[in-house]
Amino acid sequence: MSYTKDNATLKVAELFAGVGGFRLGLEAVHGTPFQVTFSNQFEPSKKIQHASTIYKTHWPEKTHINEDIFAVLASESGQQAIREAAPDVVCGGFPCQDYSVAKPLSQSNGLAGKKGVLWWSIATLLKQRIANSEPVKYLVLENVDRLISSPASCKGRDFSVILATLNSLGYAAEWRVINAADYGYAQRRRRVFIVAYHKSTDVYRTLRLKGPESPDSTWLSQTILDEAFPSIPRNPLDGAASALKICAEPFDEQLRYRPLSNGKSRFANCGVMFDGEVRTLAVDPATVTDFTEFTGRAKPLTLGDIVKQTGPVPTAFYVKPEDEEKWRVAKAAKSTPRVKDGFAYNYTEGAMSFPDPLDRPSRTVITSEGGTTATRTKHVIRESSGLLRRLTPDELEALNGFPRDFTAHPGVSDATRALLMGNALVVPLVTRVGEALHKAHSRHTCASQNAQPYQTRGTN
Repeated sequence: MSYTKDNATLKVAELFAGVGGFRLGLEAVHGTPFQVTFSNQFEPSKKIQHASTIYKTHWPEKTHINEDIFAVLASESGQQAIREAAPDVVCGGFPCQDYSVAKPLSQSNGLAGKKGVLWWSIATLLKQRIANSEPVKYLVLENVDRLISSPASCKGRDFSVILATLNSLGYAAEWRVINAADYGYAQRRRRVFIVAYHKSTDVYRTLRLKGPESPDSTWLSQTILDEAFPSIPRNPLDGAASALKICAEPFDEQLRYRPLSNGKSRFANCGVMFDGEVRTLAVDPATVTDFTEFTGRAKPLTLGDIVKQTGPVPTAFYVKPEDEEKWRVAKAAKSTPRVKDGFAYNYTEGAMSFPDPLDRPSRTVITSEGGTTATRTKHVIRESSGLLRRLTPDELEALNGFPRDFTAHPGVSDATRALLMGNALVVPLVTRVGEALHKAHSRHTCASQNAQPYQTRGTN
C-alpha cells in the first residue's frame, strides 16, 4: 500500500529527554516511522549535565539542545530550531510538579503557570506551533501515576488543569495507568501514559465519531492505549456517561474543579476527553497467558531473568557480612512516633522483602537505588553462592529495557547511573504505544483519503 505524505515519517520533538528512553522506544517501532528531529534535556540543579552528555554520546546530532527549555522557547534561535524540526509528535516524561495556573489566558501572552513548572513549556511549544499554522499532531507523555490524584489538598485538580490546557489548544486526550509487570516486563513500575491528538488529525475525527459518542464504554476499545495494552473494565457502566465537563480555560478549571464527595479524584486509571467531555472508568489489565507479543517470550520476565544475564560483579556491590544486620533493620517494619502541627501520630512502614525474590518482577527502580548505605528502597538479592549484593547499573538498565551499559560513560559514577535509571521509563512500553499510534495514524489517514474531503470549522 502506498501512503501519501501524511503517512510518511512522523517527526518527533523529545522534551525532558533524560538519557533518551522515549527515543529508544520510538526508534524500535517496526518500520522506523518516527524520526527525532529535536531534543532537549536540561537539569537546572546540576552543574554537570550527565543525562544530556550520555544522550549526545548516543545521538550526536546538532538537533539536541542542553539549555533551559523555557529559555529555548523564548529565544528566536530556539523557536527557529523547532520550526526547522517541524515536529508531528511531542513526547516526554515531564516532572510531577505544582500545576497551578498563575493567571488566566486573558491576562497573559499565553498559558502561564508557576515559574519553572515544566508542563507549561509543553503548552507553550504547542501554542507556538499552532501560531505557525503547523499544530503538533500528537503528544505521548508519561508521568508518575499519582498525577491523576494530585494535589493531596484537592485530588485530581492538577490533572484537570492539564486536560483543560489540552482542550483549550484543540486536543483530545486519553490516559491509562500502566504497570509494566502486568504485560510481562521484569519491573513493577506504574506510570500514567497520556496520548493526545489535535482536532486537525484524522485520528481525532475518527475516534470522536466512533468512540466517546457511544452510549456505553465501548469507547475504550477505540483508544490507542487500549490497542497497546488491552484492558478489562471493572464496571463498563462507569464509562457510559460523562464524568465531568472540562473548562475551555485552565484558570477557570482550576477554580471550578472539585474532587468527589469522598475526597477522591474524579479521574480513574483510564479515561478519554473529547471537546472537554470526560469519560473515565477503572480498568484491569486483560488476562494474558502468552506474553510473546510484549516481551518476545511466553512467560513473564522476572528479576532472576535479568540477573542471569549479568557477568562478573564488582566486589563493591556485595553486602559485607558485618553489614547484613543493617540491611535487615532497614527493611523491617517500623512505627515511629512523630508530631506535626501539634498532633502526635505514629508513622508506620511495612516490612520489605529481604532479600528481593528472584522469581517475580522487581520492585520499582527509584533514584535512590545507588550507593552502599543500607536503605529500604534499594534492591538486594542473594546469589546462588549465598552472597548478598545490590543490583548493578547494567541490571537497572535492563529492568527498564535499555541496552546494558547504556549509561556507562567516563565520569559518570555507578550511583549517578542508578539515579538516571530511577528517572527513566520502561522503554518497551513506549514502543508499544508508538506502534499503536502509528497504526491509528496510518489507518485513519488512509480512510480519510478514500472519503469525502473534510471541511474544518477553524483551527486553534
